[in-house]
Amino acid sequence: MRLFEASNFERYKELATSEPITVELTADQQAVILKTHDYGLNALTEIEERLLLGLIFTLKNEIHP
Repeated sequence: MRLFEASNFERYKELATSEPITVELTADQQAVILKTHDYGLNALTEIEERLLLGLIFTLKNEIHP
């Protein structure tokens, strides 16, 4: 059960920039991206999920601090 409904995609597009962003990825971050691509989110261990969430947080801060 969610306390708040998710905003629609258009809301987030308004926050995005048209400028490219650049981030540096560690080997572990690269590996978790590749594993997620190949096997999906359900295949991740708890530690890998945390790593992916940390990466998403980093990307989010580069897009919209």
